[in-house]
Amino acid sequence: MDRKLQENKKNKRRYGAIGIFLLACVIMLSFVSCGKGKKEEGQTTPAGEQGQNGFAGANPELVKKNAEKYAATTAVSVGNTDISMEKAMFLIYSMEVQGNSYAAYHEAQYGTDYWEMVYDEEGRTTRDIFKEETIDALIQYAVLYDCAVKNGMSLTAEETAQNDAYVEQLKSILSAEETERGGFTTENLREVCAWIRLAERYYDKMTENLGVSLDSVRKTINKEDYKEYETEYLYLATTYYDEEYNVCEESEEEKKAVRAQMQDYYEQVSEGITFEELEKNDEALVRNVRTFLAKGEGAEEAYAKAAAKLSQGEVSEPVQTEYGVYLIRMLDDECTKTYEAVVKAEYELQRSEAFEAAYKVLLAEYAVAVNEEAWRDIVFGATVSILE
Repeated sequence: MDRKLQENKKNKRRYGAIGIFLLACVIMLSFVSCGKGKKEEGQTTPAGEQGQNGFAGANPELVKKNAEKYAATTAVSVGNTDISMEKAMFLIYSMEVQGNSYAAYHEAQYGTDYWEMVYDEEGRTTRDIFKEETIDALIQYAVLYDCAVKNGMSLTAEETAQNDAYVEQLKSILSAEETERGGFTTENLREVCAWIRLAERYYDKMTENLGVSLDSVRKTINKEDYKEYETEYLYLATTYYDEEYNVCEESEEEKKAVRAQMQDYYEQVSEGITFEELEKNDEALVRNVRTFLAKGEGAEEAYAKAAAKLSQGEVSEPVQTEYGVYLIRMLDDECTKTYEAVVKAEYELQRSEAFEAAYKVLLAEYAVAVNEEAWRDIVFGATVSILE
């Protein structure tokens, strides 16, 4: 049945859905080192465990059966092209990984089911919203891929190699059950990821042609408004917390001792001793990096004033603040981290807005139909990747 595309619905579709998949991919790949299957330092994976429980340990007959079923089932039709559930299953998996990361936090904090949480006055749940967003993303990728092909675009040899490497990373985090449920094979993973990659290439080209570039955005943002300092410091406290967590000042005698100690450290630094070496020899000494805007918060007033006087690599004499005493080293007096982050955020916003308007026009050229029957039994959070 045809899916009507209404412009003013409360549940407006995310025409910038290109970012949904990218976010999900970041989350998935982060599991390689800090989530799924993480081992304590020093531990090793028992022989054969990865093969038994991972991609390689999936039942090949079940994988083949599901892969063939999904490949033969149309998820959506866009123009003259039928997009199979094979491609949809990968997007479903990606979105479930993203959603399950939210669900784990939500359920730990509130003890309620994230996926069954009512999203709006119409009674739609989080599951419903994720399904709609996934269908939207699938349609969007199909349109962009079609445009890329019509414009003679294809992946370069380097991009194909990058795609193959990415698939190998995905395989390293897929469990045997996920591989079976998704019908994932090396071949179909490579195909769907290449399909998405080429669609994203066209998205980049399209937004660039719409006049949105990092250079154009930089011209609209005053760099001086984000003048920033990156510093490293050593710190000894002259305050402490009482039993009721109130901040209390040390005695004048203790403060004097702390200042004297920091003066001694300053003299050692002047003679060539590093901050790191000093930190190792004093458990009370705190070493850290602090980045702050010249016109904003992020550092105590005394700290900010002292740091602003430093040249690159220079170290301040002891600086007394409300809470303690610092030695400050200037790491970068022309730091642009916040400025670049603001530029990137504004760039993505302008890209999304420009793309949204253009995509509405582009989408109108395609007849779109969703195979509602194929999606009826898809339950987000319990289809491919299931929260443990």
